[in-house]
Amino acid sequence: MNSLDEKKPSTFKINFFVGLTLVVFSIIEIILNDFLLSRLTLPLTLMSLIYWNVATPRNIGFVWTMFSGLLLDIFLGYLLGTHVIIFLLTSYFSQRYFHRFRALFRIQQSLIVAMIIFIYQIYFILISKNFSLSIIFELLALTIISSLFWPIIYGFLRYLRIKLTYGK
Repeated sequence: MNSLDEKKPSTFKINFFVGLTLVVFSIIEIILNDFLLSRLTLPLTLMSLIYWNVATPRNIGFVWTMFSGLLLDIFLGYLLGTHVIIFLLTSYFSQRYFHRFRALFRIQQSLIVAMIIFIYQIYFILISKNFSLSIIFELLALTIISSLFWPIIYGFLRYLRIKLTYGK
């Protein structure tokens, strides 16, 4: 047996790290939104939520999903439940198709994440009813930046998951 089979992490430890990363990414997203003063933001929380749903689909709870969504709703000034709805839908589809998503190359995963983020940003544009040429450019730029950030976030969270839950 290899060393990963000998030392199984506890469910509490995994849930703790999932919740911690979601809350930290939510706070970073809130700070970035305040710092950039843009209408759209880089969805770090959504990307970490996708990662955790794909990496550990049985261990991620909908409680952390709802908590991080409510945290973003409160601090970004959206109607309560706006982020929660899209986070729950994303969690459902990520858990439903996690086998297919894991089998893809990182570039293919980045394209799928870019499509999810594009839909996510369109959702918030429709809610705010703020249509302009500048917001379309902002939408496209943030979608491209998010797809470029996906391999970095994936690698960082994977490193944390292996390092912090299995040790060594």
